[in-house]
Amino acid sequence: MDPKREIPFKGRVLRGGVSLSFRDLLHDVLAQANQAYSQADLLRHVCDTLLYFSGSDTLHIQVDDNGKVTRCRASLMDGGESQIDIQIPHDLDPDPASRIPIAGLVPEPILKAILSGSFATPTQSFTRGRSFWTGDTALPILLHDPDHPGQTGRTIIIGGEYLSLALLMIPMRGQARGILCLASRKRDFFTRDDVQIYEVVAETLGVAFVHQSTQWALRERVKELTCLYGIERVASRPGIQLEEIIPEIVALLPQGWQYPEITMARILLDKHSFADSQFRESPYKQSSEIIVNGRPRGKVEVYYAEKRPDIDEGPFLREERNLINAVAETISRLVAHNEAQWALRERVKEFTCLYGISTTASRPHIELEDFLREIIELLPPGWQYPEITQARITLDGKSFSTAGFLDSPYRQIADIFIDGQKRGTVEVIYTQEKPEFAEGPFLQEERHLIDEVARQVGFTVEHWEAEKDTIRLQEQLRHAERLATVGQLSAGIAHELNEPLATILGFAELINESQNLPMPVIRDVEKIVNATLHAREVIRKLMIFTRQLPARKELCDLNQVIRDGLYFLESRCAKEGVILVRHLENDLPRITADPSQLHQVLVNLVVNAIQAMPKGGNLNINTRSGYGVVYLVVEDTGIGMSPEVQKQAFLPFFTTKDIGQGTGLGLAVVHGIVTAHGGSIEVESELGKGSVFEVCLPVDNPGLSME
Repeated sequence: MDPKREIPFKGRVLRGGVSLSFRDLLHDVLAQANQAYSQADLLRHVCDTLLYFSGSDTLHIQVDDNGKVTRCRASLMDGGESQIDIQIPHDLDPDPASRIPIAGLVPEPILKAILSGSFATPTQSFTRGRSFWTGDTALPILLHDPDHPGQTGRTIIIGGEYLSLALLMIPMRGQARGILCLASRKRDFFTRDDVQIYEVVAETLGVAFVHQSTQWALRERVKELTCLYGIERVASRPGIQLEEIIPEIVALLPQGWQYPEITMARILLDKHSFADSQFRESPYKQSSEIIVNGRPRGKVEVYYAEKRPDIDEGPFLREERNLINAVAETISRLVAHNEAQWALRERVKEFTCLYGISTTASRPHIELEDFLREIIELLPPGWQYPEITQARITLDGKSFSTAGFLDSPYRQIADIFIDGQKRGTVEVIYTQEKPEFAEGPFLQEERHLIDEVARQVGFTVEHWEAEKDTIRLQEQLRHAERLATVGQLSAGIAHELNEPLATILGFAELINESQNLPMPVIRDVEKIVNATLHAREVIRKLMIFTRQLPARKELCDLNQVIRDGLYFLESRCAKEGVILVRHLENDLPRITADPSQLHQVLVNLVVNAIQAMPKGGNLNINTRSGYGVVYLVVEDTGIGMSPEVQKQAFLPFFTTKDIGQGTGLGLAVVHGIVTAHGGSIEVESELGKGSVFEVCLPVDNPGLSME
């Protein structure tokens, strides 16, 4: 301090030689209490002012606020300037008597004695306010133990470079208190009147410290509440996403701390970091965990860019610990609420997907392929990122996918099981990389969804196939009913037709035996005979098909039946440009059958194959044996059959040939003969590639009578 500076206070002259107006002094102290941001700032100003106006060589003020002590020392230097040293609060010894200042000025036993009232000294050393002063620290002081009043005390000398000393209590609220100590190197520097005036100053200081502390605490609380209010306002904005909320919270945090100008904040959440542009880590850090549903998910961190005095938690206040915990708890609630809303939206999407599949599957008469094409479009909206989601369903080797489907490493798949057998898969892919969740970038709920989709597809296909089987069985039943009706009618038809046909044939033969018939008549008679024989053959085939003609069963060699039958067909094959190839298994087991009817089966199948190859082709005749059965396979490279034609191939009177080129009974007769022998016949065909007929006959058929 400049000793020549203008003195703003005028008034009574103290022993220190300073003109002083106490009203102005006290007003200045209280004004500083309103203006000073911190207690340290207020102490610096008060110590500097009191040192100058008291004329003391050194001055100490200590404020003990519930165990947190702030010390300030002002000393007058040789050049007339003051030196201010301040020590920010730190924990003291729990013994109240040890909460004392002024190390080096007053010995500790004397300070304890003054505080405890065990100072045996002349009453002139104390004021009514229990302030102590002495004008000669070299004089001995008698101390006694208040717990043992009868015992002789001990004598202590304060001593030291300061001869005059004044020690005053600063009254404060609650457990808080302060001490003001003034010292001078001059003997008898302080008078009783001076000390009593300083008691008024000490009382004013107490009011100032309490007021400043209250104001400071109020400002800090306002900052903290403003911070929390700002967070709540940000979070309550409609439509705002969590990714937008967190950066705004980071921007609000520095203003809630004691030193906003050097405060930096960062929020860590699920491996994501949100920080302001000036953020950098430092040793001066305060943090609080973000706990969501009992699980740590991240942290709220506040850093000071520079060192600041230690207070409650390093340089941070106890209230700032409460604030950062409240911020972390608020973020926890926001995350939990956001995730609950997000989970609800995801569940709605999933249920919408499943509802769409169920609705599609329940539409009457929908074909399986149409069903699969429709539900493949329902899958992407059910996943977390529909804009980058593609799907594919593979069933029995055939795929149905969304437009532009490409394989991706980010894939989720579920198998389609039908009747316990794996028949296909449901696949969902992301075209871009996304953060890791339960199953790569996919959620646990999406695993449940794709499994349910696969289950629904399997159930729908199983139901669809069951319906098709039911329809097929119904068709077979109707077919059997038609065959039964034809069988019942054929006996009557044969009886009614055979008699007139026999008469026509007999008279035609008589006419043919007549002599000298004109050639036109002979040709007409031949036409009558051929037409009659054709009609009788149709009736015979009809009787065979309906099992009205008795079978003559015997042990026979299927290979030999084939050789005998092909003997009459090879010339026709050569004429039609058909290459006939036979592969007959050696030692083929003999079967119980009617050779003539088996011959009829072979002839009908071969003739049917030749007619299917109008431009020639290959005709393969194969036999082979199985477990208790033998097979006859007739394979051609003809025009083939459509699926619709295959379904009706064995129906009586069904033909694809032109009128007059077929009766529609050829394959029906074959079917009737084969089933009469306890066997079965199947056909596989594809348009433009040909057909394969496979006849299966039992080796031993005891159900057939031997005649």
